[in-house]
Amino acid sequence: MEPTPYDELKEQEREIRRDLILTAALKLFAEKDYKSVTVREIAKGAGMSPGTLYRYYENIDDLFMDVFVASVKEIKEIVDRECSGERGCSLKRLCEVYINYLNDNFSFYLMMGHFMLAGKLSFEATERLNPIMRKLIDKIEEVVISLGENRDVENSRIISHALFAALNGNMISYARYPGRTQVEINDYILKLTDLVAGFFEAGVKSQ
Repeated sequence: MEPTPYDELKEQEREIRRDLILTAALKLFAEKDYKSVTVREIAKGAGMSPGTLYRYYENIDDLFMDVFVASVKEIKEIVDRECSGERGCSLKRLCEVYINYLNDNFSFYLMMGHFMLAGKLSFEATERLNPIMRKLIDKIEEVVISLGENRDVENSRIISHALFAALNGNMISYARYPGRTQVEINDYILKLTDLVAGFFEAGVKSQ
């Protein structure tokens, strides 16, 4: 049966409410460890009752995963577009794209930082997160392997994990640097990012 205009209107209303929930959740997840965030706080931020929120999400884990996975997918899509040309994507450019995303979506970066330091997901949530994170690391590894110029790159997966950790370490170390404007901080982190990319590229090519 074809959906009626009423059905379409109800679906639009549902999507608007979901967007309100995700926006409110992202703000709170950026402020503190997601396990410390309550459904009541998110519902208040979204302008609805906890009962209404529970119609969309059974628990905090499910809500956290929707927010987190949506952002990681967006990063992956941006990197894919950047690397889709005939010449592919340089390691330096891939690193810049990732850091620029974190700088432009600072709430997600803060949310990710809280999770990396203190987050513990349920088995079901972990099973949902792992595939999308693997796809992001796969893309990094693809670029790392391309540096080998048609030869095997030893420990390419470990190198990819180390690069990912180094990029996040730049953000953790300097994203809140005192006495600097946000523009100055972003520029400095990009300089560090280019150095890190250069070190990793030189290391791979020297193998």
